[in-house]
Amino acid sequence: MRKSASVYFHPSNAVTYLSLLAGLLAVVTAKEWRSWSAAGGLLALSALADTLDGRFARLFRRDSDQQRFGVELDSLADAVTFGLVPVVALCLLLTPESPGLRVAWIGAAFFYVVSALTRLGFYDLHHAQSASFVGLPTTVAGLLWSSVFLTAPSTAVTVAVLVGTGIAMVSRIPIPRPRGLGLVGFGGWAVLLLILHALAGRHPALG
Repeated sequence: MRKSASVYFHPSNAVTYLSLLAGLLAVVTAKEWRSWSAAGGLLALSALADTLDGRFARLFRRDSDQQRFGVELDSLADAVTFGLVPVVALCLLLTPESPGLRVAWIGAAFFYVVSALTRLGFYDLHHAQSASFVGLPTTVAGLLWSSVFLTAPSTAVTVAVLVGTGIAMVSRIPIPRPRGLGLVGFGGWAVLLLILHALAGRHPALG
């Protein structure tokens, strides 16, 4: 009997789907509310969920196919939430000051998305070969964007961040995998951003 994709709807993937939902809502709030704080906070929530999804999944009994599917799903979700979502949210929130700057932004955005997808493809091929990350993880890029959103940045600033983050993702920079206190600190960064964006949303003068 042939399998269908529906057999892979499994509770072990719930936190990955939460990350994806937060990314989708970041786009919705950017369009409907034009809110830097709502979009930025949802990006932080997405990154926090992505940090925890593997540990959550391991609480469930899964066969080898389900485990491999979980890895593939996580990578695809990261491509959407940390590769495409920040760019779409920026497109909805920014008003480029000149046609030349708009062209520069489009080029930088394309470079960022391609770099994120390349980074994720590279990770899928080589993650078992190194004890550390090679290049900036896309989840960290998501938290960087959440941090930048606190400042309601100009188009020129986002061009610089898009290019710089894109270069960092495909670089050879070794980045230790967060464990122990490092993992707590990384999760704390996401929680702090959630709090700051919540405050900025309640008090617009702060953000």
